[in-house]
Amino acid sequence: LGTKQFKSKQCWSSVTRKCDYGTAVRNGIRYRIFDTPGINSPKNISNEIDVETEIRRCLFCTSPGFHAIVLVLSAAERITNEDLQMLKTLDKMLGESSFRYMILVVTKLENDESLLNEMIAAAPEVAKLNVKCEERRVIFGDDKKEIPPECLQKFDKVLTELIEENTKYGKEYYRHKYYDQATGILKLDKDDYKKKHPEISDSEAFEIVRNEAAVGRSPRDSELRKITDCYCVIS
Repeated sequence: LGTKQFKSKQCWSSVTRKCDYGTAVRNGIRYRIFDTPGINSPKNISNEIDVETEIRRCLFCTSPGFHAIVLVLSAAERITNEDLQMLKTLDKMLGESSFRYMILVVTKLENDESLLNEMIAAAPEVAKLNVKCEERRVIFGDDKKEIPPECLQKFDKVLTELIEENTKYGKEYYRHKYYDQATGILKLDKDDYKKKHPEISDSEAFEIVRNEAAVGRSPRDSELRKITDCYCVIS
């Protein structure tokens, strides 16, 4: 996004406890980013929040759906058993078809594709993930202050190609199968919001309430959280 929108720091526990939202316009394109807790969050975090519910709610509240799911991997950390379990959880939670929307982003690595290829070849589970994502991966460099411009350019290119390919097959968005149920709840939020802000258009009001709901700030959050026994599929 070009700003320090989300919390980030070096530590051995998850910094992100709740879904967060940020937006920015870059090269004439509006990016809407939802930052979620790590799927392999440590037990001390899992005891405080339901990570899977946080992520699912974010997925089915974001209409009309996501153009892409970005999975961030750090090159500075070795793959652990917890990480391998995370990949299995990802399969279960998102569904196999989600991988056509997924981009791997590798942080803390110099922009060196040959080195990344060596690292992937040495990690069988990451190699499988790379294949599932049709080798859509982008290195974000090793600069703590900013992502190199050439890396951002590659990300934009990979994202654009992904959207064009999925749109070609009538599957532009990754959507949750309970999207319609969640939308019904969000429309009630929108009506309430409009009563307080009659000057706002329906589309603007709906965008505001869905973004709020996706990060857990809907007045009907308890209803949204009840949709927990479901998994994500392409609708």
